[in-house]
Formats: sequence, structure tokens, C-alpha cells
Amino acid sequence: MVRGLPATAIAGDPRGGVAAPECGLPAAGASVRGGLSEAVVDLEAVAHNTRVLCARAPGSLMMAVVKADGFGHGAVQVARTALAHGADWLGVSSPAEALALREAGITAPVLAWMHVPDEDLTAVLRQEIDLSVASLAHLRAVAACADTAGSAAGVHLKVDTGLHRNGACPADWPRLVEAAAELERHGLVRVRGLWSHLIHPDDPAHPDTAAQVRAFETAADQARAAGLRPELLHLANSAAALAAPETHYDMVRAGLALYGIEPVRGKAFGLRPAMELRGRIIMSRRVGAGEGVGYGHDHTTAEPTGLALVPLGYADGLPRVASRKAGIQVGGVRRPVVGRIAMDQCVVDTGTEQPAMGEEAVVFGPGTGGEPTAVEWAGWAGTTAHEILTGVGARVPRRYLPARPAAADGVDPRLRVAVLFGGPVGEHEVSCASAAGIVSHLDRARYAVQPIRITAGGSWIPGPEDLPTGSYLPHELADLTPPDAVSTWDGIQQVMPVLAAADVVLPALHGPFGEDGTVQALLETVGVPYVGNGVAASAIGMDKDATKRILSGGGLPVADWALLRTKDSALPASERERLGLPVFVKPARAGSSIGVTRVEDWDGLGAALAEAHAWDGKVLVEEAVHGREVDVAVLEHPDGRLEAGPPLEIEVCGGQPFFDYRAKYEDEATRFTIPARLDPAIAAELRRLAVEVFETLGCSGLIRVDFFLRDGIDPVVNEVNTFPGFTAASQYPQIWAAAGLPYPRLLDTLIETALTGADGGRTPQTARSTTSR
Repeated sequence: MVRGLPATAIAGDPRGGVAAPECGLPAAGASVRGGLSEAVVDLEAVAHNTRVLCARAPGSLMMAVVKADGFGHGAVQVARTALAHGADWLGVSSPAEALALREAGITAPVLAWMHVPDEDLTAVLRQEIDLSVASLAHLRAVAACADTAGSAAGVHLKVDTGLHRNGACPADWPRLVEAAAELERHGLVRVRGLWSHLIHPDDPAHPDTAAQVRAFETAADQARAAGLRPELLHLANSAAALAAPETHYDMVRAGLALYGIEPVRGKAFGLRPAMELRGRIIMSRRVGAGEGVGYGHDHTTAEPTGLALVPLGYADGLPRVASRKAGIQVGGVRRPVVGRIAMDQCVVDTGTEQPAMGEEAVVFGPGTGGEPTAVEWAGWAGTTAHEILTGVGARVPRRYLPARPAAADGVDPRLRVAVLFGGPVGEHEVSCASAAGIVSHLDRARYAVQPIRITAGGSWIPGPEDLPTGSYLPHELADLTPPDAVSTWDGIQQVMPVLAAADVVLPALHGPFGEDGTVQALLETVGVPYVGNGVAASAIGMDKDATKRILSGGGLPVADWALLRTKDSALPASERERLGLPVFVKPARAGSSIGVTRVEDWDGLGAALAEAHAWDGKVLVEEAVHGREVDVAVLEHPDGRLEAGPPLEIEVCGGQPFFDYRAKYEDEATRFTIPARLDPAIAAELRRLAVEVFETLGCSGLIRVDFFLRDGIDPVVNEVNTFPGFTAASQYPQIWAAAGLPYPRLLDTLIETALTGADGGRTPQTARSTTSR
């Protein structure tokens, strides 16, 4: 299905853009202008959240719930943005809220679900606004208004599946659907939908949800038996839309998630908070120790300190119960709220600092700059984020940062994926090949793909914003990203907004400057979700010495080694005797294959060390493990589950002495066997060890663990690849293809994990199941 609605259903703008608010559209991050306070609403965050929700429920329509003035964000502005970026319906509580949308020129389908039987709904029905009906009294009243209006009323019959708040109870439901069918035959109502509400809004996996699904389906069967043919069944709220596909039916309803609050307890889906509440310091002073602050002197200073007055209080959305618990960011630092929060002001303790009057104070925001979040305020107040957001009072001016306009030829609900590749490293060409494989297999129905090349000289060059579907070769990607006449630094500055605008970044980078945490740190700074391992795991995985020390310290088997830290270091005779011959000489931080030499005689050690030192100051001399070479791929699923794929055995052909750079990247040099012909117990142990390596190193998203089977029996961890090769012929995609997960779906899984994992998928989880195919 094609997401979104024509611009005519959104507003009068023929381009489908969001109308500019009267207060203007300043640059993002601008401070409070003019007045005492403001709530800055980032409509691009709303657009992003809408796309995430649509992607999580691809077979269902999406209703954007904009009740309570869009959860305090502005119903009209949020509605226009959500409709432009994939939403199909709007949901509100009251008929008055629905009429306000119509008065703003929004003609998209709207459902209003709270009204009383004696209410005159004629004007509502004439505006083609659908109404929820939960009892015979409501149904008859709506039918009477429809008779007056002269057209059938669109209704959604609501059944109570266990919440016991609204909706017809199971005993009354058969009479309601029979009466609705009779009125439908008389042309007074049109039953467009059946719906219900979930009991546990933040826990869609709760056992009660399954019972509610069964009750809902029973109610739907009864409605069909009565002769009704509703086109829309809808049960899922924000949390279920993101995490419970069995509840999706024909439409999902998104409220809290639309505004960037993660709705599922203990999980994150890459949502972006859309509101930031700011005020300006209107008084700043120094006081001595022992001074009382605020009404009742509930707080007394323990030492000389600074106090700053913020002109926001409980009339503006700061819960009074959060007094003496909450914090507000002043001068980039969180400061405690002291004394009681009053109706229109509160005091923060600024310690040794004395902020200037007029300086900005951030009450809450996305949290990316260290400021408190609405969720934290909810915790301090013992309430929900819903209450914090909707409590921001009307006297606080709203300022809107615009969303990027939808595509000129219509709404584009796809996720924007930026693919990074290249880099000033020895594995530049391999990275280009991986990127070519990735962009060739990304599903363009789900993603708008933009390649970004990092040249061998370090310049960053963005390619087309929406790379067409096709099979690409590495040189073709390079041709699509031609260098321009700017410095490396200017290129990075130019590409930063491109990265920030992406929904997710896929860094197809190998070796230093890409797989070692450097680019990951940049992406963390930009605040964009990305596929794969975070800064720490990437840095550790790149350093073979660090990897060995951490794994061996955790009891995992590794090949014995000696470390030479400088070019002048020599391998003592005692170490030569301990390691024996042959040995492998490897740069510690140059990737998995670059600069590696097999030494059969100690006379060749000097040349091998020189080759390795050409790539890195740290060099390993490692024992040669005699045995079979087997790789195991580990994949993290969006729910945090870790899965180890079937082991792959490598056989080096063509006279190659070992699985070196040529053997890895020239097809004729190697043969892969998937699954490896192993004793089942050994195969299971390899998969178990691979998952343990993943957890020990604090990995996320994916790794490939390369093992040796000493004498064909005992596993030894050889290396860890935190972003392995990704051509269609590479081990990692081949392993998962053999396991029944084809390349395009593998990419889908990695992207979903990046978007849904805690902190963008890089916070290690303490309890994860470890399964294998």
C-alpha cells in the first residue's frame, strides 16, 4: 500500500508542505526569543516518528492521535506533518477537536470517540467526521443526527475487551451490532470500523493482550454474523504498533510514540522527542548558608550558593509534586530545583555559578544535550509522560521547527538510509565492494538510499539522495560520488546535515577509520541511529591485542601471542621458544588481513615485522594453530535476542598458504562449506562461544567470530570482525542466506535493530536469549 494522503487532504498547500506558523521558523537550537518562555516543537521529529511507526506496521493504515491539542504540541501542525509523512487517519477525543481540524482545512479521515447521547452532532456529520459508538443509546442518537444531516454517519463500534472503561460489554455487544446492521440497511449509519483499547499501554506482551485479541476477534465474528462488513479493525496503540504485530489488523493508532516518547517498557525504537520546554532566567542572586528558599522555606541552603529564578511553574506544566526532586539545565549543566514549584515560577540552585538574567534554562527536551527529558520529569512527579506533555500550558508560546517537505511527486514514507563506504585505509576497495552489495540489496520500497563515499584522501562526498533500484558495482558507486574541490574539513561539514537527516546510517567501513570506533563516535555526536557496534566494542574489536586480553580474561580460548609495542622491539628467545614455529605476524589495528605474514623460519621474522609495522606500531606475533578454520556469524534481532548462524568452514585453495587478503577477496582462492561438516556438539559449542564473545565485548547488531579448531576438535578464537565483509559472496551474508535469511531481509533486521535497540542499539543488555538456527 502507498502511505500518506494527497496534499489536498492535509491543507491548502498544493505541495503538501507544512504551513509556516505565525511566529516564524528559526534555526534549530535557537534560544528563547523575546518572551519569558516557549515550547519548541520539532516537526521533523514528528515526521521521523511517523515514518518509524509506519515501517513497523507495513500492512496497516496508521491513525495519528492528535487529541489534547496534539498532546500539547499543536494538533493542526502535528496532523499536517503526520499526514505528509505516512499517516492515513487522525484520532481525537471530542467532536470539537475534530471540527477544529476541519476549520484548519484538513480533510483527511478523522475519528472522534467521546460524546454524549443528547449531543447535537449534525455539524460534525456534515463535516464527514466519523464517530465512535459504544452503546445503543449512542448509536440511536448518532442515527437521529444523521437523519437530520441527510447522510449516513460513519461509525466505529467499540467493544470492551477487558479495560472496563468505554465500549460495549460482551453481553451488550450482540444487540449493538444487530441494531447497527439494521440502521445501516436503512441508510442512517455506515459501520466503517470495529475497535477497542488495550489494558496494558506500555506492555503489549502482557498475557492480557492475547486474551484481548481473542475477545476482539470474537466480537468481530459476531459483527459479521449480524451482517456488518467493517473495513477497519483497530486495536493497537503506540506500543502495540511497534512491538505486537498480532494486534495490527487494518489500522494502528499512534499517540505517545508520535511525539517521541518510547512507549514500550524497557525498549527503544529510535523515536525522537518533539518538544523542548525553555524559559529565561529573570532573577539571579547569591545567598549565604542557612537561607530558606521559596514558600514555607521548605529548602534551606547548606552553603553559600547561587539561585536563579525560572518563570515556569505548575500552571505551565511543571508538576508541583516534583519540587525538590527535579532538575533544570542552566548554562549546559543540570541544576536542582529547590523549594516549592509555584504557579508560574521555580528556583534552581546554580552553585558557584551566577547565570546572567535572560540566560536560557531548559526544563526538558530530547536529552541529547544532557537536558532532562519529559520522561524524567514524569518519574520525578510519579506520573506519565502524557501528563507532562499535555500539561504545558496555553500561555507558553509554541514555536515550530519545520519538517523536511515530502517528496515533490507525493508522500515518501520510506526510511532514509545513508550508506557510508570507502575511507583512507588499506581496505578501501573492500569497503566499496561491501557498499555496492548493500545498496544493491536494500529494498527501495522500504528505504530511500543515499551513498556517502569517504575518499582515500579523507574527503566525504554525498551521492544521490534516492539511489535508484539496481545492481551496482564498486566503481559505479564511486562514479556516483565524484570528488569536488573542497577541503577534507569542508567536506565533513557539508555532509554533517546529510547524516543528521538520515533515519539510520549503515557504515560499510572496514579497518581503521570506520571499524575502529572513529566514525561511530561521529555518528553518536550527530545523534543518528546506525547499524552495528558502538564506539567501545568497535575500538576493542579492531585491536587484536585488546580483544585477546579481554576474551582470555573472560575465560574464552584464544591463540597464544606476544606483543611488540614499537618498531625497535625484538622478540626474545624465550618468546620464540614459547610460541614455536610457524607463527603469524600481524598489525594489531590494521584490519583482519592487511600486513599479515606467516613465518616458517625465524630468519623471516624481521621482514614480517617490517611489513606489519608499516601498518601499525603495535604488532602481534601469534602461535599458528593447526586445525580447521570456521566462522560463526552472530546477529542481534530487534527484540534483543542473539542468534548464531550455522558455522561456515573455510578451505583455502589455489596454493594460498593461509586465508590472507587475496584468499578472502578473490573467489577462486577459497571454498566455503555451510553448514560446516562438524560433530553436532562441536557446532553447538562454536555457536555458544560466538554469542559469549559478542556479550563479553559488549557488541551490538552483528559480529563475525573466526575460530580455529585445534586438531579439528578444540575451538580457539582467532579474530572478531565488528563489521565483516558484506558483498553477496562474503561469509556473513552467505551464512544467513544458508540459514534462511536472505540478504535483503538480513539488512532489514540490522536496520530494525539499530532503530529499536536501547540507545540506538548500542547499550549492552544483561539478559538475552541465545538461540541458533
